[in-house]
Amino acid sequence: MGKDHRVIYREIQRPHQIWIWAFVLLFALFSWYSVIQQVFIGIPLGSKPAPNISLIIFWLIFGIIFPAVLIWFIKLIIEVRADGVYIRFMPFHLQYRRFLYKDIVNYELIEYRSSEFGGWGIRVNMKGEKSYTMHGKQGIKLKLKNETVVFGTQKQNEIINAIDSLNEKH
Repeated sequence: MGKDHRVIYREIQRPHQIWIWAFVLLFALFSWYSVIQQVFIGIPLGSKPAPNISLIIFWLIFGIIFPAVLIWFIKLIIEVRADGVYIRFMPFHLQYRRFLYKDIVNYELIEYRSSEFGGWGIRVNMKGEKSYTMHGKQGIKLKLKNETVVFGTQKQNEIINAIDSLNEKH
Protein backbone atom coordinates (compact mmCIF):
# COMPACT_ATOMS: atom_id res chain seq x y z
CA MET A 1 0.00 0.00 0.00
CA GLY A 2 1.47 3.40 -1.04
CA LYS A 3 1.86 6.52 1.05
CA ASP A 4 -1.16 8.76 1.40
CA HIS A 5 -0.16 12.28 0.34
CA ARG A 6 -3.63 13.85 0.20
CA VAL A 7 -3.43 17.50 1.19
CA ILE A 8 -6.08 18.24 3.82
CA TYR A 9 -4.98 21.80 4.56
CA ARG A 10 -2.55 24.16 2.82
CA GLU A 11 -1.30 27.59 3.79
CA ILE A 12 1.10 29.70 1.74
CA GLN A 13 2.77 32.69 3.38
CA ARG A 14 4.83 35.37 1.69
CA PRO A 15 6.94 38.12 3.26
CA HIS A 16 4.91 41.17 4.30
CA GLN A 17 7.45 43.14 6.31
CA ILE A 18 7.53 46.68 4.94
CA TRP A 19 11.24 47.06 5.68
CA ILE A 20 12.08 44.12 3.40
CA TRP A 21 10.13 45.65 0.53
CA ALA A 22 11.65 49.09 1.18
CA PHE A 23 15.15 47.60 1.17
CA VAL A 24 14.55 45.68 -2.07
CA LEU A 25 12.86 48.66 -3.73
CA LEU A 26 15.71 50.97 -2.73
CA PHE A 27 18.35 48.72 -4.30
CA ALA A 28 16.20 48.10 -7.39
CA LEU A 29 15.60 51.82 -7.96
CA PHE A 30 19.25 52.67 -7.45
CA SER A 31 20.37 49.97 -9.90
CA TRP A 32 17.87 51.15 -12.54
CA TYR A 33 18.88 54.79 -12.02
CA SER A 34 22.60 53.93 -12.31
CA VAL A 35 22.23 51.98 -15.53
CA ILE A 36 19.93 54.52 -17.17
CA GLN A 37 22.14 57.49 -16.23
CA GLN A 38 25.53 56.03 -17.13
CA VAL A 39 24.91 53.39 -19.78
CA PHE A 40 21.98 54.86 -21.69
CA ILE A 41 22.27 58.63 -21.14
CA GLY A 42 26.08 58.63 -20.93
CA ILE A 43 26.50 60.67 -17.73
CA PRO A 44 29.08 58.95 -15.48
CA LEU A 45 27.91 58.07 -12.00
CA GLY A 46 30.25 59.73 -9.45
CA SER A 47 33.86 60.90 -9.75
CA LYS A 48 35.20 57.35 -10.25
CA PRO A 49 32.43 55.60 -12.20
CA ALA A 50 32.27 51.84 -12.34
CA PRO A 51 32.65 50.20 -15.73
CA ASN A 52 29.38 49.82 -17.64
CA ILE A 53 29.57 46.02 -17.48
CA SER A 54 29.75 46.19 -13.66
CA LEU A 55 26.68 48.45 -13.56
CA ILE A 56 24.80 46.12 -15.89
CA ILE A 57 25.64 43.10 -13.68
CA PHE A 58 24.61 45.08 -10.57
CA TRP A 59 21.37 46.04 -12.32
CA LEU A 60 20.63 42.45 -13.37
CA ILE A 61 21.16 41.15 -9.84
CA PHE A 62 19.55 43.90 -7.72
CA GLY A 63 17.18 45.44 -10.24
CA ILE A 64 15.68 42.28 -11.72
CA ILE A 65 16.75 38.92 -10.21
CA PHE A 66 16.64 39.75 -6.49
CA PRO A 67 13.19 41.44 -6.57
CA ALA A 68 11.82 38.62 -8.78
CA VAL A 69 13.10 35.97 -6.38
CA LEU A 70 11.56 37.79 -3.44
CA ILE A 71 8.22 38.29 -5.16
CA TRP A 72 7.85 34.91 -6.85
CA PHE A 73 9.94 32.37 -4.99
CA ILE A 74 10.19 33.20 -1.29
CA LYS A 75 7.30 31.60 0.49
CA LEU A 76 6.53 29.31 3.39
CA ILE A 77 4.23 26.42 2.50
CA ILE A 78 2.59 24.43 5.27
CA GLU A 79 0.55 21.36 4.42
CA VAL A 80 -1.38 19.01 6.64
CA ARG A 81 -1.55 15.65 4.92
CA ALA A 82 -3.04 12.34 5.92
CA ASP A 83 0.30 11.10 7.29
CA GLY A 84 1.73 14.28 8.86
CA VAL A 85 2.64 17.95 8.64
CA TYR A 86 4.83 19.10 5.75
CA ILE A 87 6.79 22.35 5.59
CA ARG A 88 8.71 23.89 2.71
CA PHE A 89 10.48 27.24 2.90
CA MET A 90 11.18 28.14 -0.71
CA PRO A 91 13.75 28.58 -2.25
CA PHE A 92 15.79 27.16 0.65
CA HIS A 93 14.14 23.71 0.74
CA LEU A 94 14.18 21.69 -2.44
CA GLN A 95 11.75 19.21 -0.87
CA TYR A 96 9.21 19.30 1.92
CA ARG A 97 10.34 18.64 5.47
CA ARG A 98 7.88 16.15 6.84
CA PHE A 99 6.82 15.56 10.40
CA LEU A 100 4.85 12.32 10.58
CA TYR A 101 2.08 11.85 13.14
CA LYS A 102 3.83 8.76 14.50
CA ASP A 103 6.78 11.01 15.50
CA ILE A 104 4.70 13.84 17.02
CA VAL A 105 4.57 13.56 20.81
CA ASN A 106 2.61 16.77 21.37
CA TYR A 107 1.49 19.89 19.50
CA GLU A 108 -0.01 23.17 20.60
CA LEU A 109 -0.97 26.64 19.45
CA ILE A 110 1.53 29.21 20.66
CA GLU A 111 2.14 32.91 20.53
CA TYR A 112 5.81 33.73 19.98
CA ARG A 113 8.04 36.73 19.43
CA SER A 114 10.39 36.69 16.47
CA SER A 115 13.13 37.71 18.90
CA GLU A 116 12.84 34.28 20.56
CA PHE A 117 14.46 32.86 17.43
CA GLY A 118 16.51 35.87 16.31
CA GLY A 119 14.04 36.97 13.65
CA TRP A 120 11.88 35.43 10.96
CA GLY A 121 12.96 32.75 8.52
CA ILE A 122 14.52 29.40 9.31
CA ARG A 123 16.03 29.81 12.76
CA VAL A 124 17.21 27.83 15.79
CA ASN A 125 16.93 29.29 19.29
CA MET A 126 19.04 28.71 22.39
CA LYS A 127 16.80 25.77 23.41
CA GLY A 128 17.52 24.01 20.13
CA GLU A 129 14.00 24.58 18.80
CA LYS A 130 13.86 25.13 15.05
CA SER A 131 11.42 27.68 13.65
CA TYR A 132 9.99 28.28 10.20
CA THR A 133 8.32 31.68 10.28
CA MET A 134 7.49 34.34 7.72
CA HIS A 135 5.73 36.99 9.83
CA GLY A 136 3.26 37.38 12.65
CA LYS A 137 3.25 35.88 16.12
CA GLN A 138 0.87 32.91 15.92
CA GLY A 139 2.29 29.46 15.48
CA ILE A 140 2.17 25.75 16.12
CA LYS A 141 4.78 24.02 18.25
CA LEU A 142 5.38 20.39 17.32
CA LYS A 143 7.14 18.40 20.01
CA LEU A 144 8.67 15.45 18.20
CA LYS A 145 10.57 12.48 19.58
CA ASN A 146 13.96 14.00 18.71
CA GLU A 147 13.32 17.73 18.17
CA THR A 148 10.95 20.64 18.65
CA VAL A 149 9.72 22.59 15.64
CA VAL A 150 7.77 25.86 15.58
CA PHE A 151 6.11 27.15 12.44
CA GLY A 152 4.21 30.36 11.96
CA THR A 153 0.65 30.39 10.74
CA GLN A 154 -1.88 33.05 9.89
CA LYS A 155 -4.80 30.62 10.20
CA GLN A 156 -4.16 28.90 13.51
CA ASN A 157 -7.69 27.58 14.05
CA GLU A 158 -7.93 26.01 10.60
CA ILE A 159 -4.58 24.27 10.80
CA ILE A 160 -5.08 23.00 14.34
CA ASN A 161 -8.50 21.60 13.37
CA ALA A 162 -6.91 19.80 10.41
CA ILE A 163 -4.15 18.35 12.59
CA ASP A 164 -6.65 17.39 15.32
CA SER A 165 -8.93 15.57 12.87
CA LEU A 166 -6.11 13.54 11.37
CA ASN A 167 -4.12 12.96 14.54
CA GLU A 168 -7.13 11.22 16.10
CA LYS A 169 -6.88 8.59 13.36
CA HIS A 170 -3.21 7.86 14.11
